[in-house]
Amino acid sequence: MNSIDWDGFRYFIAAAETGSLSAAAKLLDSNQPTIGRQIDALEAALEIKLFQRHAKGLTLTQEGAYILQQSQSMRSLVVKATRTMQEKKEDISGSVKIAIPEGLCIEILLPELSKFYQQHPSINLILNVSPNTANLTSGEADIAIRLFRPDNANLVVTHIGDMEMGLYASKSYSQAHDRIDKLSDLKHHAVILYGDTLSALPENQWLEKQISASRCILRSDNTTTRLKATKLGLGISIQPQLFSIRNNDLQRLIKDAVIPGHEIWLVYHQDLRNTQRVRAVVTFIHSTLRAFL
Repeated sequence: MNSIDWDGFRYFIAAAETGSLSAAAKLLDSNQPTIGRQIDALEAALEIKLFQRHAKGLTLTQEGAYILQQSQSMRSLVVKATRTMQEKKEDISGSVKIAIPEGLCIEILLPELSKFYQQHPSINLILNVSPNTANLTSGEADIAIRLFRPDNANLVVTHIGDMEMGLYASKSYSQAHDRIDKLSDLKHHAVILYGDTLSALPENQWLEKQISASRCILRSDNTTTRLKATKLGLGISIQPQLFSIRNNDLQRLIKDAVIPGHEIWLVYHQDLRNTQRVRAVVTFIHSTLRAFL
């Protein structure tokens, strides 16, 4: 056991959870040969085969599945021990990792950060705006804003409010095109939809039913892209109502349209409940988002 490089387990877990060396390399900001060497060394030290390698990626062996379970438990213990030690620090300082949807980050959170830093200049925020759901148990984030209610018993979950959605166009678009008084009018207008990854979301499905497919001029999973395209007058899109507060050039259309919305949940691991810097960030995020709902 003395010959085992414990860092090899980190590479092994990443490869097992992502299913390939290339995906693990991307997750760990490494490269495929390094991941492969680390796993080969771990297999040699343990004297077992962890993976079956094939063209489509990696498949755990029976022994590999057992080692993965134990490795994940070890990772959770390390994360918990780190958090426990951090709680012992009395000063409100250090890093806090936040996983938050891109639109809420750029349109709502970022413009308010100067106020936060005036109160807490020693806290360093790390913003993760990836569309992937961050794993709070493994330490990928300390705090997350999610548009669904998590069911993990180890998480502290708070419902911030409901995010109402609306139909929006820029003032320039409205001035240059026919009036939109009812839903059937949408069939005659250019529309911006979600991309393939988000196309199944209820609000996008609702909009697709209202429009003529030939009038869809742009699809994107990127929230900022859709908002920017709308502000530039390219077409009509669905946007969270709270975005219009900071974007005065947006006009809401057909205000009585009933569009599926989202719940906003603030989430953090229960191990961080008494960590002062996390509590400070939680309070700030909660009050900031509530003010716009």
